[in-house]
Amino acid sequence: MSELIGHLHPALVHLPIGILLIALFMQWFAQKEKYKVFRSAIPLVLLCGAITALFSSITGYVLSTTDEYDKTLVTFHMWMGFATTLAAFMLYAKEKNPQFAVNKKLLSIGLLIFVFVTGHLGGSLTHGSDYYTKPLAEIFSNDTFSTAAIKPIPNVQEAYAYKDVVKPILATKCYSCHGPNKQKGGLRMDDSLRLMKGGKDGIVIEPGKADVSEIIKRMLLPADDDDHMPPKEKSQPTKEQIALIHWWIDNGADLAKKVKDLKQPDKIKPVLLALQKSPEGKHE
Repeated sequence: MSELIGHLHPALVHLPIGILLIALFMQWFAQKEKYKVFRSAIPLVLLCGAITALFSSITGYVLSTTDEYDKTLVTFHMWMGFATTLAAFMLYAKEKNPQFAVNKKLLSIGLLIFVFVTGHLGGSLTHGSDYYTKPLAEIFSNDTFSTAAIKPIPNVQEAYAYKDVVKPILATKCYSCHGPNKQKGGLRMDDSLRLMKGGKDGIVIEPGKADVSEIIKRMLLPADDDDHMPPKEKSQPTKEQIALIHWWIDNGADLAKKVKDLKQPDKIKPVLLALQKSPEGKHE
C-alpha cells in the first residue's frame, strides 16, 4: 500500500508547481488596476496549490521510504517541500486576512524560491545532479553529456576494459537510476564494488556468464517490458554497447585488466576498434 501511495508522487508533484506559480503571477498582475479582477480568485488558487503541495509532500515522503535515494539530498528535498506547503498556506491566510502578521511581499518571494529549489532538488534526485545545468553545458560546450563521458580512446588495446570501455557506458545509461543520488532496487553502479555486490534482488553480473547475468538479460528485454533496463523513456544503449558489456562479463568482469589482456572474438574486434573513432562506439 505504501508503495502505491509513493508512486502517486510523480503524478501529483507538478500540480502545486503550476498552481502556485499561477497564483504568484496573478498576485503580480493584480497590482495593476486593469487586472484587479484577479484579486478575488487569488485565495482560491493559493488554497488549491497549498493542498496539492501537502499531498505531494506526503506522497513524496512515502516514496522516499520505499526506494533508495541519497539520504542527504532526499531529506533536503523533503523539507523544502514542506516549507513550500507551509509558505503557500501562510500566503493564503494573508490573502484572506490582511491583518495576518506576515509581510506579504517577502512571503511571496520566499514561496517562489521554495518552489524552484524544491523542483531543482526533485529533478536532481530523479535525473541526476546536473539535470538543470546540463542544457547550459551543452550550449556553451561542444561536448554533450554523452560525448563528454564517452570519448574516443586513442589506443583501445592499451585501455582498461572496465574503466575506459564499460564504465562510461554505465555512466550514461545507468547512473541516473543507480548512481550516487538514487539507487533503485538497492543497486548502485557507479562504485565498482557495489556494482559487483548487486542490489536487493541479488547480483546483476555473473563473471564469465554474460548470458545469465541480470544486467544483460534486462537490457535485451523488449522495451515495453516492465523489467527492461534502462526504462524505455531513458537513453538506451546501442547494440554495440551491449556487446561490449557482454564481452567484458564473459571475460570474467575483471576490474583491472586492459583490453589487450582479454580474449577478443572476431565479432568484438570491430566494435572495439570503433571506440577509437566514435564516442558511442558505433560504426560510422
